[in-house]
Amino acid sequence: MKQIIYTLTILLAAMMLPAGCGSRVNPDQNIEIARTAIAEGDYTSALSALDEANSVLRDSTASPKALAQIAVLYCIIDENNHTENNQYKAIECYELAMKISPDSVKECFGLLSDNEQMALDLLGKLHNASRDISEFAEPLDGTEYGDSLQIINDIDIME
Repeated sequence: MKQIIYTLTILLAAMMLPAGCGSRVNPDQNIEIARTAIAEGDYTSALSALDEANSVLRDSTASPKALAQIAVLYCIIDENNHTENNQYKAIECYELAMKISPDSVKECFGLLSDNEQMALDLLGKLHNASRDISEFAEPLDGTEYGDSLQIINDIDIME
């Protein structure tokens, strides 16, 4: 019995340890720091704040709105620094946000400035362009068009 109580005590202490020593990064605060730094042209500080916020938003429990805002700010920094590394980070954040909650990402649109809205729109287009066409198209089995599965090409249309 002592061994069971001892094991449960250690297990309980181990479960409480991460909560007590958890991350002190506040993504919303880092996003505001990054926005301010971008407005001042300090892209190094902005990247540092975004990278720190992004480091704690790596799983499906992350806030999709925060991820979308981080993605937008990475995209804006990329426009000014012309480094593809930030664009990859932006797309990564955007894709995770879309996996978690596409509706939350759409809601985020209204919270952004005009420049940020354009960046979010660009990320949406890049995200859609990178997806497989089979995700959008329904398979063609031929039953709707009878037995013939003819492909209409440009020559047929011109005739």
